[in-house]
Formats: sequence, structure tokens, C-alpha cells
Amino acid sequence: MTSRERLQATLRHERPDRIPVDFGATGTTGVHASIVAGLRDYYGLEKRSVKVHEPYQMLGFIEGDLRDAMGLDVEGEFNQGATGE
Repeated sequence: MTSRERLQATLRHERPDRIPVDFGATGTTGVHASIVAGLRDYYGLEKRSVKVHEPYQMLGFIEGDLRDAMGLDVEGEFNQGATGE
């Protein structure tokens, strides 16, 4: 199953091949920026500053390389600023 099929099956109350995984796609499932940095280290990804998309809770933006390494099924849509970064 693709991530999309997995999530759609779950939302239809059907049994997916595995439970969909979501870290950071919403404010509710968000991950603190320090944890995002730790996960990047754990997976051996390039060291770079973690962008914060929700400053009150300090929720870090999970970039594509980390999303792929963790096998996440859900991707958030956050405004990355006027430059589109």
C-alpha cells in the first residue's frame, strides 16, 4: 500500500497493511525542534538547523529526508515563509 492508500483505508475504518505513521504533520502530532535535530542525528542525516513552524510549542519542520528515513505516511503543509524555503 502507498501512504495515501494506507491513510484512506484507515479513515474508511478498513484494515491497512500497517498503521499509518504521522509525526509533525499537524500541531497535535508536532515534534519539538530539539527532537527533530536528535532524529536527524540518529538517522545519520545532514546536520542543519531545524526550522520551527510553530514557535509557541517550538515544533520543528520535518523535512523530506527525515520523513523518508522514518517511513512517515503523512506530510504537513506549513508556510515556510515568503521565500518558499
